[in-house]
Amino acid sequence: MIYLYRQPELHEQIVIGSDPGEGGDYSTFVAISKKYADVLMVGQSKEESTQLGFTLNSVGIWIKNKTQIFPTVGPENNVGSATIARLKDLNYPQIYRMPSSFVSTTDEESLKYGWSTNQATRPKMLDDLALAIRQQVLKIPSKQIIDELFTFIRHVRTGKPQADSGCHDDLVIALAIAWQLYQTVTVQNPETARRILLNNKSMKSKWSI
Repeated sequence: MIYLYRQPELHEQIVIGSDPGEGGDYSTFVAISKKYADVLMVGQSKEESTQLGFTLNSVGIWIKNKTQIFPTVGPENNVGSATIARLKDLNYPQIYRMPSSFVSTTDEESLKYGWSTNQATRPKMLDDLALAIRQQVLKIPSKQIIDELFTFIRHVRTGKPQADSGCHDDLVIALAIAWQLYQTVTVQNPETARRILLNNKSMKSKWSI
């Protein structure tokens, strides 16, 4: 299921955080506008990680047709390697790569694609999201996300922020990743977006049969 809360505008830059599902969890994505700092689209389904790559590619192309700028897509790469691989197979031109300050110098190059949630980045991304919500910087019109936020608690024994028993936090994680992209992805001007678009067309032509 995909929820669209408003139409994207021409030359509006969008970032998309995604949490691929595993073991019966939902696969989710959240799109945030760098212009308005609002959630404009949410996706939630039981599709597997590979299929999520197709979905994100289609969503990215749809947004590009509206804005003339490919949204930067950042799947969580701990369980989303198949999602990232599918996006690369489809020649999607704007897959997020974590800044060097977020990743170990011993990481393999391929692991730098997407968002890595680990003991260092998870507290930061959740703290940044909590601050944005408290200060009302981020606008969230999604009932699905708000419902998950209300059941996202700190575990009484471990102290770890997570979904309450019997609840889900896949949209919260996708939102937190999207907010990190919002803060770290460089703003594109129309000329940069045009070059990326032309390069993407060239790659498709190169590999066409």
